[in-house]
Amino acid sequence: MKRESAARNRKELRAARNGVAASIVVLLALVMFAVGLGGGFLLTRSKIPPSLVSSTEATTVKVASAQFDDARSVTLAVSLGESSTVTSPVSGTITGTSAGAGAVIDSGGTVFDVDAKPVLALHTDVPLYRTLSSGTRGLDAAGLNAALRRLGYGAPDSDWMTWDTIAAYNALADSEGAARITADSGWSIGPESFVWLPADSVTVKQSSIAVGRQITAGADLFTTAAIPLKATLPTSATDLVAGDRTLVIGEQTFAVPAGTVELTDPALLAAIGGSVAFRLASMSGDSGGVTAGGSGGAGTGAAGTSGTGGGTLSVSYDWRLAQPLTALTVPPSAIYDASGGLGCVSVDAKPVPVSIVASQLGKTMVSTSGDTSFDHVDVTPRTTEHCQAGSESASAASAAGSSDGASADSGAQFSSGAAQGQGGQ
Repeated sequence: MKRESAARNRKELRAARNGVAASIVVLLALVMFAVGLGGGFLLTRSKIPPSLVSSTEATTVKVASAQFDDARSVTLAVSLGESSTVTSPVSGTITGTSAGAGAVIDSGGTVFDVDAKPVLALHTDVPLYRTLSSGTRGLDAAGLNAALRRLGYGAPDSDWMTWDTIAAYNALADSEGAARITADSGWSIGPESFVWLPADSVTVKQSSIAVGRQITAGADLFTTAAIPLKATLPTSATDLVAGDRTLVIGEQTFAVPAGTVELTDPALLAAIGGSVAFRLASMSGDSGGVTAGGSGGAGTGAAGTSGTGGGTLSVSYDWRLAQPLTALTVPPSAIYDASGGLGCVSVDAKPVPVSIVASQLGKTMVSTSGDTSFDHVDVTPRTTEHCQAGSESASAASAAGSSDGASADSGAQFSSGAAQGQGGQ
């Protein structure tokens, strides 16, 4: 009995060993199969037929055209005048005000309410120093007429106070709810009729106005921030594309002719003075200027608060070419004989003069003039022939690569009337 049991155990042990050995053999076979399959794939993967592989490099490339306006930020050095103290023309109780620190007061608006009546603010070239009535003539009458015309009202273009002047003033007063010129006032206007402003637009630096305060004629109302006298363009932008440009200040656009160095147009300076960038810069207590977008920039000479001022302030705005160029994009390797913003490209082994406008993202933007045009270019010039000196294309293109330093040599000034304010874009 024992012998039979032992024999049975030996058989079961041999069967178990044989099962393990079989499993190992199967596992090894699977591993070898996987290795063989992978090796076969690597050895038999498809290759590009030699007949489809180019044995030559591209010699020409198509060029793309696009409008290029050279839009960028320009930092103006704004020369400042002195700050001014604005006084009240009337006596009474202040019942409302819009002249807090940092506020912008525009000619034709209101500063505060006295005895529940809005008081107009107006800038005239000559402050009123007497009572004007129909038939009065003088520089003060001319200044009043000019101020009303600037606001779009039909005052006469003369130094006479007329009924048209009265009608224009009353139209302005009605638009703001202010006192009119009436028979009760003898159809006359005088220094007590409105707050005189030293400019078409001023920024309040410090204000003495408070609702409920008793005010007397001649009392100080507020001190203005320093007013821009002129703005100077930089002369160090060597990559600036020359030509007539437009300067964007707030919602207004001004033309800046080529060669302009100083900006002195009253409308443009008023726009600078009323811009957020200028207000923030002039209100800052340190020497940091502020760009149009609100980021910091170098600046000096912020205005004081008690008749002080002077110095300069750096403020940045956007400007661009008035007439965008049609620029062609070519590989940098396609240009040869490059000098002074001019160069040549090879088109079918023929030299073509171009103006180098800009370089960006590994591509060069060029422009041509006149009837010269091309839709492809040799990647590597196939000629070393110089472009024809004095050709119309080269002559016209020479302006595109010149720097703003050439503008400085001209000494041109952007005087009154040179810039025309246009609607915001």
